[in-house]
Amino acid sequence: MFHASTPNVKLVAPSSPAFCQAPRERLKAPGMRRLARAASWCLLASCAPQTSGAPASGEPVVSASAAPAPPPSESAPSSASSVADPAPAPPAPFWRERLQAPAGTRVYAKTRYVWVHYEPSAASGWRGFLWLGGYADVARGPIVGQGGCAAWYEVKPRGYVCVDGDKATLDPADPQLLALLPYAPDVSSPWPHRYGESRGAQRYRELPTPEQQRGREWDLPEHRARMQRAAEGDVHASLVGVDLSPGSTTPLSLPALPATLREERKRLLPQSTVAWSREWSDGERSWLLSGDFVWVPKDRVAPYPVSRFHGVTLGGEVRLPLAFFKQKARPRYKVVGDAFEPDGAPFERHAWVMLTGEARAAGGKRYLETREPGVWVQEADATVARAREVSPWGAKIGEPDATGKAPRGRQTWLDASILSGWMVAYEGTTPVYATLISPGRGGLPERGKDPIETASTPAGAYAITGKFATATMVAPGEFIHSDVPYAQNFHGPHAIHVAYWHDDWGDKKSAGCVNVSAIDGKWLFDWTEPRIPPGWHGVRLEPDKDPATLFYLHE
Repeated sequence: MFHASTPNVKLVAPSSPAFCQAPRERLKAPGMRRLARAASWCLLASCAPQTSGAPASGEPVVSASAAPAPPPSESAPSSASSVADPAPAPPAPFWRERLQAPAGTRVYAKTRYVWVHYEPSAASGWRGFLWLGGYADVARGPIVGQGGCAAWYEVKPRGYVCVDGDKATLDPADPQLLALLPYAPDVSSPWPHRYGESRGAQRYRELPTPEQQRGREWDLPEHRARMQRAAEGDVHASLVGVDLSPGSTTPLSLPALPATLREERKRLLPQSTVAWSREWSDGERSWLLSGDFVWVPKDRVAPYPVSRFHGVTLGGEVRLPLAFFKQKARPRYKVVGDAFEPDGAPFERHAWVMLTGEARAAGGKRYLETREPGVWVQEADATVARAREVSPWGAKIGEPDATGKAPRGRQTWLDASILSGWMVAYEGTTPVYATLISPGRGGLPERGKDPIETASTPAGAYAITGKFATATMVAPGEFIHSDVPYAQNFHGPHAIHVAYWHDDWGDKKSAGCVNVSAIDGKWLFDWTEPRIPPGWHGVRLEPDKDPATLFYLHE
């Protein structure tokens, strides 16, 4: 089910088809033909990003950003979860330091999908891309190339970008660039945008006149009447969770916008999601400026509460096994004779505690001993993340690797349980992070059926093949998730990605992808390989050049 919430009220909308498509790439570079990829659809929660304007060749990738500090390590149980604040506090402008490089030393993106090609030719395919607010450091140029671009530049660590002054520039003082940057996604944050659920919002390319609004919004008179009654305490179902407070009246300074900034859709069906950077009032109505620079009525969007859940940094005194508590608070137990009795305050929802590995049975139930003196938990209440005995290449976990078989790079790999909903990240033989995930609601795939058909998460061993910092996910019937953060492809249309629309970590929830919280998604995105070059928004794995993070999914 979709959840749209405010601090005090929750709306649970009916289930619907939604959000899992293998990207359809529309090729707009000179000399390329239009391409539409075969689509694979999921139900509920999302699987693969939609990329628009992608050049030819290769599979979809996933995305980028700069590395933040990892989530804090906590040696005591944590109860971080969904909180009442409607959005994180705005940071200092993340993009200012990007403009400090001398002119001519960086390529700056003035729109979305500024492609980094393998060669100075649009026909050579792409290994990554830049996004509004992003950049690539110049290695050399200009270079005479092919594909209708007069000025190709080689960028670091490798690749070529066409600098045409329209989509990309070398000038950090470019007026259009400076005017757009304040509204770019903040990929230094776990929350690049603010997010909410559409209640049938129309999308306007320019701020509409009252006549244009009436022409597009068939129920506008009734909607305004419902808003008036809501102000008096009579809240219609369509307005439950909607923030009806006025937006800021501070003027927004938007230049002429490149056509490539905007996605081609006029509405967001109910249960689709909205991502936005600013809100503003024109004195008559309040508006949200979406991630692709269109205007959406604020009174047609229910903001999602921010989930601040995150996993546990392992090391020192914090080690596996760990018990997480999902869905609701769970009792502590103490031993009384041959029995176990509840004792003290319960573990809160999404808290965690270290275990000793000791277990006992009593009254037909099993109990696990925690590292809190005298405290036990019921096994049925706990989701237990455990270390594997050996690495995928046969090295014993927790000991120096003497196999000589370790893969190149940092030997990063992920181990996840589909049925239990936990994941552990490793570097070589050392577990470094543990958290809860939300895999496919169908659990394990059924033999002979596509996992997308059953909303299942595919079991097996995979490599992270590409990364997107943000990407819109699309499903049949025009249902979308807007600007989904920190997606990482691992199996066809399946990806690890942030799910900003729920806080049900550990539960089987998605259409087959691996949902993670915003903080976990950002940490994983920056930690996995292939690494995102500074300033890039997306990258794809080049197996002959890049190490890969391996992803092991099992029962």
